[in-house]
Amino acid sequence: MLGEGPIFDKRSDTLSWVDIKTGSLFLWNMAAKELQEIQTGQYLSAAIPTMKGNYLLAMTTGIYLLQGKSLVFLCRPPELTDNLRLNDAKCDPAGRFWFGTIRLFNNTAEEGSLFRLDPDKLSVGQPKCRRILAGPKTSNGLAWSMDKKTFYYIDTATKAVDAFDYHPGSGSISNRRQVIKFTEFFPDGMTIDEEDKLWIALWGGGKVVRCDPVTGTVIAEILIPAKNTTSCCFAGENLDTLIITSSGEGFDDPEAGKVFYTCPGVKGSPDFLFDDNGY
Repeated sequence: MLGEGPIFDKRSDTLSWVDIKTGSLFLWNMAAKELQEIQTGQYLSAAIPTMKGNYLLAMTTGIYLLQGKSLVFLCRPPELTDNLRLNDAKCDPAGRFWFGTIRLFNNTAEEGSLFRLDPDKLSVGQPKCRRILAGPKTSNGLAWSMDKKTFYYIDTATKAVDAFDYHPGSGSISNRRQVIKFTEFFPDGMTIDEEDKLWIALWGGGKVVRCDPVTGTVIAEILIPAKNTTSCCFAGENLDTLIITSSGEGFDDPEAGKVFYTCPGVKGSPDFLFDDNGY
């Protein structure tokens, strides 16, 4: 229904993604070609592999740790009301978990936020979510530059990608500026390649575009047979396969909602894991 959040765990050769609306986590072992589906019972917007081999889940009621088949509740931001739900999420280079919230209902005036969950909070048994940004309407794609000095962020409603100075030691961000602006379609999820170019899924556009955040230009595009493209990641032994998720809601197109892959001729950067060693 609403495929999202592809991420690749190179340690186990496992590609994972979620179906937000059905609350499903899919685990695809690329070597064995085996698929596992785990039902969570809530909306599931993201699932991030952890250093201890678990998954950190962004769900309707908060953040959970999936240990085997057991769900362990970690935290719920106080700003998360019944009119909002969690959305796109990723980990930064230091193993911190970043996630956003969006409106659950169109008739609410509430706005979303961008949060961060620091791993060290787990060690005291009372993990807390820190709000980093207030006001995003549709918090979505996140990525960090190869030198770990820049954080890229998408608020889909703005049709833009913003950049921040990122400080790895503290996890703080500053100096917000717009680096890419779209006029026709809506940017959703994104990833970054080894050349520091952003790959952005365009909701409504049926494609993923490769953008240069320095010049703000689109330098390549990959068309897929599903109008609402949602996110992408690099996978495979050499991180040279681009995985693309899509939404199947509201369309009779038999391809809508499927997961696609292609080899674009460039390698991606590894996805970061959540540091759950303190839990």
